[in-house]
Amino acid sequence: MRNYFLFFALILLGCTSNDDVGFGDPGTGLPPVAHVPEITELVLLPNTVPLMGGNGSVAVTAEISFRDGGSDLQTLWVRMPDGTTFIFDEPIFTETGAFSQNLTMSTLTDGVFMLEFWLVDQAGHSSSERTALFSVSDWTNQLSGLPYTLNDVIWDGTAFIAVGDGGAVLTSIDGIDWTERESGADADLYAVAAHGSDIFAVGEYIVLQSTDHGDTWITKYEPVEVSLHAVVVNSSQVVAGGSMGFFGPSSTGYFGPIILVSEDRGDTWQVIDSWPDSTILFTDFVGRDGLFVAAASDWPFSDGGWVFVSSDGTQWNDVFRDPGSGFRTVVDDGSRFTIAGNYGAVIASIDGLNWTETRTPLLGPDYLSGAWNGTKLVLAGGHTCVPGGVYPGVCSVQWGELPRGISSTDGGVTWDLFNIDGEFRSVGMAYGNGRFVSVGRSEPGSGESAIYTAD
Repeated sequence: MRNYFLFFALILLGCTSNDDVGFGDPGTGLPPVAHVPEITELVLLPNTVPLMGGNGSVAVTAEISFRDGGSDLQTLWVRMPDGTTFIFDEPIFTETGAFSQNLTMSTLTDGVFMLEFWLVDQAGHSSSERTALFSVSDWTNQLSGLPYTLNDVIWDGTAFIAVGDGGAVLTSIDGIDWTERESGADADLYAVAAHGSDIFAVGEYIVLQSTDHGDTWITKYEPVEVSLHAVVVNSSQVVAGGSMGFFGPSSTGYFGPIILVSEDRGDTWQVIDSWPDSTILFTDFVGRDGLFVAAASDWPFSDGGWVFVSSDGTQWNDVFRDPGSGFRTVVDDGSRFTIAGNYGAVIASIDGLNWTETRTPLLGPDYLSGAWNGTKLVLAGGHTCVPGGVYPGVCSVQWGELPRGISSTDGGVTWDLFNIDGEFRSVGMAYGNGRFVSVGRSEPGSGESAIYTAD
């Protein structure tokens, strides 16, 4: 299922270079050289704006760099998202250069919209079309610049609870106004789940519990060398999963998957550490009607994805494996389980046992978070590869121009695209009190986090 940007990467990366055409020399009587112009770089500023920004429209600047061997650039053509074409006079008599053009974009409808640009010289030679994406987002930034990373968020029926690195906990009734809480721990917290008044947060060598909507916390368990990334709670059990490892001077270098199960609200724990592959990392859990569904990925490279199911939390069976895409998030809408992950992977199942690939229009991002509001499924995330990353040829793209979210109201038959904001990387999402809440990094590689909401 590994996808190689079969849509938007080709749009934004696939700007075909135009070499000079022909080999004529006026001195020989052969036809003259036809110099074809080329757009070498195209940036929209801004490329993401809020819904109804500017009272329904906003001024956008297209910054264009070009190369033209004939030094006779004449016009810029722009095809707008509605199909309207505009022609702008840009007579420039240099072989390379840059210029900008102002455009007016509607902000009345949220989504991701494509514009097409091309250049024409005085001889009538046209460059290849270069595309840019413009996003109108109904997501609102509620909190930013937090000096730690938030990793997960839930709605417990009364409040949103977000957890993150260094024992960070924030709570909110409406998703707009947030209060920092003392967790009593300095360990990184990766996941949080609730059932009734019981809330459990798990992370690096720790399990915490709250019974007052995240206001106060107690430490329930400190497993040695166990990093927990997923947790689910029902009326009788707490199930947490992740990976275990042994470090230090006597380290064997061994890593392995692990699941911890408690049937007394976290006082005692059963360890399940026998698995078919020692590289598995459990990343997310859901539970419904006596069935647990676990998403997992190969660790540390996250190139393989697994789905495990259990009826009791202790005996698990792997029911699906994708060797090319690690799975990162599970969403249950009450009738369908949806699992999403790296390289745009999305799979779905009615019963949790039989899984099929779901076709989506956006194949580039890693889907790291998801939520369901009763009518709409939302998946979001970010791009693993960023400028300066492991694939330099690909990472020259400005990731802020690429959509990183999809939503569906018909069970995944059709999808809409969206950006939350700029290069925000959504790693946790929940729905409650009439709105979606997303937490994550302000931008790839950033140690700061932010919180966004959408009604």
